[in-house]
Order: sequence, then structure tokens, then C-alpha cells
Amino acid sequence: MHELREGAAVKGAEGSALHNAEVVKGHELAWGGDLYTIRPYTLGPAALEAFTVRERIHVSIDGLGEDLVDLHGIGVYRRHEPRIGAEGETELTWRTATIGAQFLSLQVVGESDVFGQIRVTNSPAKDEGATVSPNLVPGPRDPEITPMKNCVTALYPRFDIENLGAVIDTGDVRVDVESRVNMVPPIGDVSRTSTSYALYDGDRRVGTLLAADLEIGALLHHIPVKNATSPVEFATITA
Repeated sequence: MHELREGAAVKGAEGSALHNAEVVKGHELAWGGDLYTIRPYTLGPAALEAFTVRERIHVSIDGLGEDLVDLHGIGVYRRHEPRIGAEGETELTWRTATIGAQFLSLQVVGESDVFGQIRVTNSPAKDEGATVSPNLVPGPRDPEITPMKNCVTALYPRFDIENLGAVIDTGDVRVDVESRVNMVPPIGDVSRTSTSYALYDGDRRVGTLLAADLEIGALLHHIPVKNATSPVEFATITA
């Protein structure tokens, strides 16, 4: 805890060494642990944070085939100050808050018998990030129940595929992965796509991203940032 407050590096569990599972799912780090100031249903200040990341992609490439590939690596977010996001509310609480984050970097690598090595990165020149917002359920609400929140992460992924000899992407189509979360940052959370995406080499379609899961693993570094406000609310990007 002291190391986190001082902005020092803290080595979390070996998230990158998690074994491949039939279903990608959150692990014990979902509840933080003694090293973390992060707690469920609790708001925290703005920060720059780095995590281990595990991604699973289901990809079909014309002329090569289809495969389900696990990738491991690092992600970096710039998380912004929480704000009131529920209409008509005046108090900033977990229930009422919206939290935005800018996705600065994604670097994950995996091996496929069909495609060879695959490296997936983000596109920093485009608007990428995440929004955690109130789960607005119609009708009366039980004040004794603390709600989960909606989380949408939006990316423009790039796929460097060894056996294709090319870096391909989804063109101008943003890939959204969605989940429900009980804390921010959502350590141990798994977000998923709900549709497929065409893959392009320039203007030529070469395959399909059939599905993808993105799991936030161990917290590697946490640096509080006092001025981490977004010049453009990311909620307007994901709307």
C-alpha cells in the first residue's frame, strides 16, 4: 500500500503466466488483494495505470484458415476523474458516477498453429478508451443493493500476422468489448465483443474477427495524476 501511495512499481500476481483455459474468465485478482488501494464499489482519483492483459481472439483469414488464439501482454490506461453521470443526481457516488479512460497502449502476443505469431496493438492516433457508466434500470431501485456498472472499451486493433506477412485491421470500424464491473480499474474483469468485424489489408478484405475477449490482469504500476481530464468526454465517442 505504501509503495502505491509513493507511486512506486508494485509487482502483482503473475497475470501473464495464467494458463490457457477453455473459457477466458476473471481470476482471484478481481478482488484486488492487500497490495491494491482499489476496492469494489469504490471511486478512486485519476491515475496512469499499467496492467497485464490476456486477450483471446477467434479469427478467420482467407487462404490460411481459422483459429482461436490466446495472447498475453501489457495495457496502459490514463483513467480520468469520476463525474456524476446519472441524470438528476447531485451526489457523486459509485451508483451515480461515470468514469472515462484513454487507452494509451496495448501490446499482446500469441502463437497459432495456423497463423504463426500474432501481435495485436491499438491505434494511438485514433480515439480509443473506456467508459464505465451507471446501469440505469427503469423503475424504483433498492437503496440496499449496490449495482454493477456498464463498461464499454472501444479500440481500433491492428493484427500483425506472421503467416500472412501483413498487418491488418478493421478499417474505420471501431471494435467494442463490453462487460459489467464492480470496480474501477476492473482488475480480473473480462469484456467481450457482441458481433464480428471484417479485417482488411488496406482496402482489401482478407478475413473476419469472429469474436474477442479482453481480460485485465495484474496491476503493474499505479501513478496518481491530478490533471487527468479528457479534452473530449469519451462517453460521447461510445454513444
